[in-house]
Amino acid sequence: MAKMSTRELILDVALVLLNERGESIVTSVDLANEMNISPGNLYYHFKGKEEVVEELYAQFHARVLVALQEIAKQASGDAKETLASLAVVSDILQQFKFISQDVRGLHERYISLRPSLAKLLELLRQTLLALVTLMMDKSKVTDSSNAARLLADNLMYTLLHFGGYHSLLGRDAAESTAIEEHLYLHFLPFIEQ
Repeated sequence: MAKMSTRELILDVALVLLNERGESIVTSVDLANEMNISPGNLYYHFKGKEEVVEELYAQFHARVLVALQEIAKQASGDAKETLASLAVVSDILQQFKFISQDVRGLHERYISLRPSLAKLLELLRQTLLALVTLMMDKSKVTDSSNAARLLADNLMYTLLHFGGYHSLLGRDAAESTAIEEHLYLHFLPFIEQ
């Protein structure tokens, strides 16, 4: 097994810390202390927390982009397959929950991320709309354009806000009802019994 570089280790530790505490709370000094290194050693690899967040966002962006491209390529209109595809996106959002649970805050604090974040969210919305439209067409739902848009928006809200909602209630999202169950409810009318 290859030895992990200090830079990669910093990113791994930062991801855990940011997910646990939230991006707005964690400082560069917190990252250095968590790794038991000097802030100077951290600054040797990254100019500050902003650069760490930007690098983690780049990883998140790449993973979501690949997932959405694969989902679009394999879309069949089958509700169960669509639900399984969204579970992949949900897993990525959970792995980078400091991003998904504070999209608005990151958008406000990181001007450099704004264009990329906006494009990614729009791509997610468009992919959800295409998946839902295909599913509704396959189910022969009449006049589905407005319903498809509303369902796609609700799926987007669920994907982006599920963890934050449970966090506000003091619940661990993993311990409470799984997001897959909430997503399943959106698809219930389209799943053949």
